[in-house]
Amino acid sequence: MGMIGWWRGWMVGLAVGIGCGMAEAAPSGSDVWQDPVVGMAMVRIEADCFAMGSREPALGAGPVHRVCLDSYWMGQHEVTNRQYGACVAAGACQPPERHDSGINDHFRTGNEDEYDKLGEALDGPDHPVVGVSLVNGWEFVRWLSARSGQRFRLPTEAEWEYACRAKAGDEPLGNETQWEARGWSQHNSGGRPHAVGSKAPNALGLYDMQGNVWEWVQDHFDVTAYGRHAERNPLFVKEDLFHVSRGGSWSSPGIYLHCAYRGVSEERDRDDNLGLRVVREE
Repeated sequence: MGMIGWWRGWMVGLAVGIGCGMAEAAPSGSDVWQDPVVGMAMVRIEADCFAMGSREPALGAGPVHRVCLDSYWMGQHEVTNRQYGACVAAGACQPPERHDSGINDHFRTGNEDEYDKLGEALDGPDHPVVGVSLVNGWEFVRWLSARSGQRFRLPTEAEWEYACRAKAGDEPLGNETQWEARGWSQHNSGGRPHAVGSKAPNALGLYDMQGNVWEWVQDHFDVTAYGRHAERNPLFVKEDLFHVSRGGSWSSPGIYLHCAYRGVSEERDRDDNLGLRVVREE
């Protein structure tokens, strides 16, 4: 079955709850703002400085270094099938991958089609969209920015980590199930992603920062990036196709859910545990 045909099965209901006009300007002084195009809730993250990275060798997230960020708005949830589907319906986003070719698309399963094993979690309107590449993420934020009149983008690695930590310090490694109250991993997911917001939020009111699906960030991956970061609003860019993904997923061991853990994927990769979350600029 083609991707378009698969996607059409639930797209008929997308118009419900999705605005059709240009969004109004975001109110100032608000801690939570909802965009009227796809109904995405955004949480305001105040400007702050923090110690980014970890001294735990197993995380590959060193050296620890000081980073200062300007204020930004972080998606309260991962982007859902309903929200991404509105972009597909508008012809601005490629449908998610549902049947991999086994060539540079699905590093874990080769030609085996894993998507069907996810059952209702694959197309539930409030489940996180999966099977989207970094390129697809860029398509989505360009479309949402144009429709809303706001500046949406993917988070930087530093913005993502600060939001995940929720002003807390580096968490020590321990029992791999220590984050189960906040996130879905291979220990508690039942082998599939879950509807966004099914677990408790962190201290900033953000859901599923740890687990459920990996989330793309802007930065290119490099093991030396942290030693080369600017102190203010760092973004590591180089001539490379490999980018960072964060947060771990429903299929990950617990260590991958650590806020400092850095995943890596090629920008065209699409997988059954790989999704996205967006940022709106001030």
